[in-house]
Amino acid sequence: MRTLPASLIPLVLVVTIAAGCSRGSPTDPSLGGATGSYAPQEAAAAAAERPITGRCETAFNPPPFPLPPVHQQTDTGTCVVSHLGRVAYTAVQTIDFAAGTQSGERSFTAPNGDVLRAFGSGSSAPAGPGRIAFTATFVFTGGTGRFAGAAGEAQVSGVADLPSHTASSTFEGHIRYDAADRSDR
Repeated sequence: MRTLPASLIPLVLVVTIAAGCSRGSPTDPSLGGATGSYAPQEAAAAAAERPITGRCETAFNPPPFPLPPVHQQTDTGTCVVSHLGRVAYTAVQTIDFAAGTQSGERSFTAPNGDVLRAFGSGSSAPAGPGRIAFTATFVFTGGTGRFAGAAGEAQVSGVADLPSHTASSTFEGHIRYDAADRSDR
């Protein structure tokens, strides 16, 4: 933990007191003052579980042929995700062709800069010439801005096209995050 220089302590105290009296605080008169209606249920509602869905279009670095047993793959693209809108998507994952599995980190970056992170793992299998069908589970692992404490999971399904180095997928699940903690305000 860092300590503040003594010259900044009065400033920090003034800012802290002002923030405590600001709109939305327990002492805000519009919320009924010190005995007002701002209660834990409002904080709980901010982090309530809600559905999340998404549709992604990505490109990936191609594996060499013949396929190796394990391949490190980077996916980039865009997704349309509830709670985020159109986002930039990045995944760095390990694909085990021999076992038919994949796992790795994913990130969804919203237009306002908030980032939602997930760890994904699942399985894949041939789906015709040059195509791989995959299913996975995303476990949301936090992020930045309103997604700092995000949790939940989603089920993913999609198809990768090896000749074009592209994939499309959809996901559906649930997420908990503090919608009030927004970096775009």
